[in-house]
Amino acid sequence: MNIKLLNEIKYVTKGVVVFDVIILVLLLITSMFTKSMLLGLVFGSLIALLNFRLIALSLEKSIAMPVSKAQIYTTAQYILRMTITGIVLIVSAKAQHLHILGVAIGLLSPKFVILAKTLIIDKLKRKEA
Repeated sequence: MNIKLLNEIKYVTKGVVVFDVIILVLLLITSMFTKSMLLGLVFGSLIALLNFRLIALSLEKSIAMPVSKAQIYTTAQYILRMTITGIVLIVSAKAQHLHILGVAIGLLSPKFVILAKTLIIDKLKRKEA
């Protein structure tokens, strides 16, 4: 795998862990912390990181393909990732030991990490330069 892509995956993974810890602290402060919320957050975050890794793998693989095959491949990969996400949400809605809000927050955690990086960290780097 490309070094830059691998570094980005590591950065987002570390960011998701930090994000989850921040969310857990906020849940403790607001007295909304439960075991099901913790399990939901961890489960959602793991699935989100799996999906993020699948995006990276499909991106790297599709670059080497002709355009028509790459379109079909990336569309199939997208449908696979959305199916996984849908199954996770259905399972969390039916499972008593998973809080669906925790799963949803976990599923969105890479998006929050990337958004925070783009808005906050990159903005600070521009001010320093």
